[in-house]
Amino acid sequence: MDNLTTVASQVTDPYAEVALIQALRGIYDRYRCQMLVAAGLVISATTANVKTGAAICYGLVKGHHVTIAAGVDMPVLVGSVTNAKFNVYCFFANKAGASLTAADMTVKMGAEASTLSGVRFPSFPEGKTLIGYVIINPTGTGNFVGGTTPLGDATVIPNAVYISPIGPFDPSATY
Repeated sequence: MDNLTTVASQVTDPYAEVALIQALRGIYDRYRCQMLVAAGLVISATTANVKTGAAICYGLVKGHHVTIAAGVDMPVLVGSVTNAKFNVYCFFANKAGASLTAADMTVKMGAEASTLSGVRFPSFPEGKTLIGYVIINPTGTGNFVGGTTPLGDATVIPNAVYISPIGPFDPSATY
């Protein structure tokens, strides 16, 4: 795939060139910011946290390789999910390089809904790679409180589902 600016510069109308760059920028970003091997997200030893699975994972951030070692804790979950509702927490790598830590990552929470299909993912930040996300659906006696409620809590019953997509992924790509 050619550089976006190079492709757009072939358009003779400067307004059309800018419009083309704006239209394709997000697509280019998802292709240069993606996981190449699933992170295998699982519950951490600190039971309110999420970590990578048993194998090293690889990806790209801004077109440069990133590696995340096995068993690396993701950033602490922040925000609550109301009992009987659904929501997602998405984890992003902020920079390329080897052996990233939680300090090199961010977490963003979506907008909860009464059904899983109604959940709105957070906006994906440009230049950052989605490592994975966790779906939370508390069905017990209370709300799930990020960073506090254990992901295996028998009272809140967060029903955590860990998703580690690979390849370009952006749920906001609708028409």
